[in-house]
Amino acid sequence: MPTMKMRDVKVGEAIMFNNEVWLIFDRHEQTRGNLRTYWQIKLKHLERGNVVEQRFSPDDNVEKIILNRQEFEYLYRDGDHFVVMDPESFEQTYVAANMIPEDQRRFMVPNMRLHLLKIDDKVVQVDMPQMVEVEVTDAPEGARGDTATSVTKLATIETGAQVRVPGHIRKGDKVKIRVEDGEFRGRVGQGG
Repeated sequence: MPTMKMRDVKVGEAIMFNNEVWLIFDRHEQTRGNLRTYWQIKLKHLERGNVVEQRFSPDDNVEKIILNRQEFEYLYRDGDHFVVMDPESFEQTYVAANMIPEDQRRFMVPNMRLHLLKIDDKVVQVDMPQMVEVEVTDAPEGARGDTATSVTKLATIETGAQVRVPGHIRKGDKVKIRVEDGEFRGRVGQGG
């Protein structure tokens, strides 16, 4: 792997630090009075996701890690793995389920596109899309006259997960859900 000076590393690049791969999240050059300049760097651990702050000299040598970001299509779940496919080569890859946050797994819809971050051929992170379009498979009827206020109800989507939707959403409607927190973001088309 190539080494480079800390001053040449940019936000979004990955480095090897303490024998682990970290993503540079934020960086600031700081100079204190007569002292030497240093870089205050926020590093995000690629596997654990925790963020730490570290101080580096601009002349510190670091090992740069080459990250490959590639789009894949989700196919199905197989035990403790999700099976994804490269849409160009049709090659299938097994991704450990624990690489996807547990609360986001409930929005894994077949044929959805997601990105895998790889170092060489090893998957180190899964980037879910911001929004997914899912079909509502079960929604209770809204009470008559509940149109004056923003009434919400729990609806079941095609993955079996439950999400809060406005009272006007019916079974069979396609809705947009934000993956990060499961928030309803709108109806797709006219549905039904």
